[in-house]
Amino acid sequence: MPARPRPALRTLWRGTRTAAIAVLGLALASAAYLAGNAMVAALLIICGFASAVVALGLLYDRRRPLRFKSVPLSLGVLALLVLYGVGVILARDIAMTLVGTDADAVVARTWTTQYKRSTQPHCTLRHADGTSIPHEYASNCEGLEPGDTLPVVLDPQGRFPPVAGPKADLPGAGELQVAATAALILLLSIAIGSPPKRP
Repeated sequence: MPARPRPALRTLWRGTRTAAIAVLGLALASAAYLAGNAMVAALLIICGFASAVVALGLLYDRRRPLRFKSVPLSLGVLALLVLYGVGVILARDIAMTLVGTDADAVVARTWTTQYKRSTQPHCTLRHADGTSIPHEYASNCEGLEPGDTLPVVLDPQGRFPPVAGPKADLPGAGELQVAATAALILLLSIAIGSPPKRP
């Protein structure tokens, strides 16, 4: 009869599997956003977050008895929410810090989309010489009108959407601290929930 896996290995596997689901979902969403497809990125964020929450819930459902287990489980879900909310924007700002260039852009077109009772402003930009800038403006378009000039950070190869500039003002450090704190809380939650039930 084959020997059962050691409890330590089972615990490590359960925790690693849950963390991998969270990381994979965030990585796929970030890649889609950096490719300029915000709609696909939003869908991947929802799917990745839901999958990670289910995996975390199953981790606690199948662990040995723990008093007040709803506390670390709730903190883990909250950390996941923060990580997915900040992680994609952090990936964009890191990419733009590495490859972006400062420029002045002119608002070419503005429009709004409505979802239920809220409206979301959108805009596209162009260079001062009239050539269009690929991708929709990734920062807040509220209050902008066609013809307005604003500083932006551009990807020279046009892979990433333009963001509000200059490059020195991109908030990467603060986002990195928030994401790192959320990741640490998530890892602690996973570690607490990883030990399986005793046979």
